[in-house]
Amino acid sequence: KRELAEPGTAAQFALRSPIVAVMGHVDHGKTTFLDTLRKTNVAGQEAGAITQHIGAYQVDHKGKLITFLDTPGHEAFTQMRARGANVTDIIILVVAADDGVKPQTVEVINRARLANVPLIVAINKIDKPDANPDRVLQQLSEQGVLVEAWGGKTISVPVSAKTGQGLEQLLDYVLLLSEVEGFKANARGELVGTVIESHQARGQGPVATVIVQNGTLKIGDILVAGAAYGKIKNLEDARGEKIRAAAPAMPAIVIGLSETPQTGDIFHEVKTIDEARTLTRAYQNQVRARRMLRPGLVASGKTLNLVIKADVQGSLGAIEQAMEELKSRSEEVQLNIIDKGVGQISETDVLRAESANATVIGFNVTPNPPAVALAKAKKINIDLYSVIYELIEDVTKVMVSMLSPEIVRTNIGVAKILAVFRTDANAQIVGGRVEEGKITDKDPFRVKRGGLEVGTGEVKELQSNKIKANDVFQGSEFGLKAQVSDKILEGDVLEFFSEEVKTRKLD
Repeated sequence: KRELAEPGTAAQFALRSPIVAVMGHVDHGKTTFLDTLRKTNVAGQEAGAITQHIGAYQVDHKGKLITFLDTPGHEAFTQMRARGANVTDIIILVVAADDGVKPQTVEVINRARLANVPLIVAINKIDKPDANPDRVLQQLSEQGVLVEAWGGKTISVPVSAKTGQGLEQLLDYVLLLSEVEGFKANARGELVGTVIESHQARGQGPVATVIVQNGTLKIGDILVAGAAYGKIKNLEDARGEKIRAAAPAMPAIVIGLSETPQTGDIFHEVKTIDEARTLTRAYQNQVRARRMLRPGLVASGKTLNLVIKADVQGSLGAIEQAMEELKSRSEEVQLNIIDKGVGQISETDVLRAESANATVIGFNVTPNPPAVALAKAKKINIDLYSVIYELIEDVTKVMVSMLSPEIVRTNIGVAKILAVFRTDANAQIVGGRVEEGKITDKDPFRVKRGGLEVGTGEVKELQSNKIKANDVFQGSEFGLKAQVSDKILEGDVLEFFSEEVKTRKLD
């Protein structure tokens, strides 16, 4: 049983209305389904009385309330999950009987599975002549969704959103599943809820639709929701009627916030406006910090592979053009766009990145929660941007880091070995004279014999006139303890040099 965790006795928690999201593939009938419910079953309303779209409403079915999220597509659900708002209790998956399981259908199934939200399958458009519900059930089973009729646990209901056929039975099952799951809240407890959507209204300022998940929302409460805060001046229910309080699972329209919060922002109550301002400033600082601390692009050898998702085709085209220009500036490093597209980052993008050891780039888009979970499991980086030049700058930095370093060697001095005093397993003690420049106790050397390089070494201790020295100049004799790759012999020449790694740039 899912409860909002907070201190309190079990007696303080009571069953609440279920919160239901209707999802499915495009054109499978989600909107018609919600419209039919809204026009015929809305609590306390005559048919068709609601004209404004606020993102949620309640249906009265057999004396019990069900809260439906009426949001466009999957975006709101995704943003809510991305912000940790587990507002949805049940997902009704709408699948058209004449079209079957499609890519977005699979996305919803995966999303429900990862979010641990129970599914009810509504097989829609059964009134159409080419409807084939059995094929839908077969396809669902292939995705791991086994309905009760096939020996599984998932509820499925044949419906027609157009005629209303099967909707009563579907609502019955929603209430049944709600009873089994036992969704609870503490109406007297800490006030917590989620923003469903928001907008600016003329004459009212920021207006937000919220759903209370715990506690009771009242006029005069001081709320913090992401970057927004304020004292609630006005509350309305889903019908647009003024109310003084909103109980758990109830959608409400809130007026009095400082700005429009984002879909999925979690709100809570604070005691003073000063506390609210402090919390929102801290939140804004955290957001800025997260933008600065990106996980970073991942490169493999001399290849940088990218999966790019953008908000619109124009953005995608601009990014592609910039990447092509970067690609032309290096023959050594390969920059590959292995996949691209417009829209939210999905699990498919993450799997594509995994197969090519790539980084997923999002421009003005976010990953859906299943994609986030999958990326974490697969250790795939998802890097988000809202400014193109920042994206280009980061890709450039990574490409530069992949270039083979340019090592600049500078000859410092040459010494001739006059005697070998001692040879151990790990070191030798030798004596000699500096012929050119100087030798130091910090620089490496090459060992040359007959003009050929026979080994390398590094100084452990350098002496001049039996006194420890940092360097010895031309014409002076020295004693040297060194670690070498091959034994030094009398008559060998040591060439001392310094090394500097020079930062390279793209052509």
